[in-house]
Amino acid sequence: MMALIAKEMRMTMRSLVFYVFILVTCFFYFTSYATEETWGELSPPSVTEPQNMGSEEHPYYGWKKPENTFELATSMRSVVGGDLDGGTIEKLRLGFLVNVKLNEREKDALSAALSRLDEILRKPDNHAMEEVFKVADELNSELGGNSMYRRGMNEFGLPIETYDEAVKAQEQNRMRYLEKVEAGQLLPGAARYFSDYLSLPAGIFPVFLSAFLLLRDRSSRMSELIYSRRVSCWTYVFSKFIALGVMLSLVYLALACLGAWTTVRTLELDGQTGTAIARFLEYTAWWILPTIWFSVAFGLFGSMLFRRGIAPVALQIVWWFVSVLPLMGSYGLYRLFIRFNSPDDYDLYNAWADDIALNRGFYLILAVLLTAGAAWLWERNRSREASGMSFRRASARKASATEAAR
Repeated sequence: MMALIAKEMRMTMRSLVFYVFILVTCFFYFTSYATEETWGELSPPSVTEPQNMGSEEHPYYGWKKPENTFELATSMRSVVGGDLDGGTIEKLRLGFLVNVKLNEREKDALSAALSRLDEILRKPDNHAMEEVFKVADELNSELGGNSMYRRGMNEFGLPIETYDEAVKAQEQNRMRYLEKVEAGQLLPGAARYFSDYLSLPAGIFPVFLSAFLLLRDRSSRMSELIYSRRVSCWTYVFSKFIALGVMLSLVYLALACLGAWTTVRTLELDGQTGTAIARFLEYTAWWILPTIWFSVAFGLFGSMLFRRGIAPVALQIVWWFVSVLPLMGSYGLYRLFIRFNSPDDYDLYNAWADDIALNRGFYLILAVLLTAGAAWLWERNRSREASGMSFRRASARKASATEAAR
């Protein structure tokens, strides 16, 4: 089997699509992660003179996250009231945010949320911020589970309207950054950010390689030769699965090392290269590689099931769009890859860690099962082909005998 795997790896290296995959993945790396915007988010907050971006009558110095129950409930109430007055709400539909008209049941749910928030605002000191978030959780459930009230979709930020508030917000951001560094969460946050962006090409491009892998021999008229040999279907199909999975995984692991080294160099984190590489490889292996291996398996299985390579490609494109949003949260088993578009929010990540682990484990197991299914379908096709070849040989011999008799 090792010889077959090595042969398939050499075949992959001769594939033009493989190098297109590398170019696209590198493009995502250099345009999404290794950018000035990313370094700005990972670097210490800059302390500059606050600037009024509004007007004299309506000053605006930016926005800030709610710091207490009162601020969170006030901001959330404003959003809920605006949706109720407008009669529409944003929901996710196949990976896109669309405005949807509220029905009566949904209007009642928004009204109930307003009443609950008013109750909290009457005595905010008696309530924790988590209670306010639970109001949003319940509202999101009433709205179908795909609204902007889902955790991670809306931070319910507040406008900063005075110079003194802006100075205070800068100091709070600086303190939060120092706390993150002290807690050892800077590099893991960067690794999650890297994995979030690089999961996008991992969720779609591997299927372009795997969907035509088992059909390649048929198109090159090698199927009869392969079907006639005594080669195990498990050996044949799994060697292709392992070879392609390893080659694609190596691309991502190499980029993870590059990303770690670049992050340490850019942020001037002397002596932390080893730690950074370990964190980046950890998140890449656990978040991205299950997506790659599943995509390979899905292409193999779909091509054998439909006998057309384009079928699994089309299906995975749809699946990709369904999985691309939201940017944080919602890690059900339908989610093909993990999105966590923030280098911060460790508390949210910690709350979702079990859901992410379940999702990743599910896709690893499913990848093996689909590959086994592809091997079974390939063996069935081989049996049919072998029967067809035997029939054609028998017919040819009979025709020859008849011709000779004449």
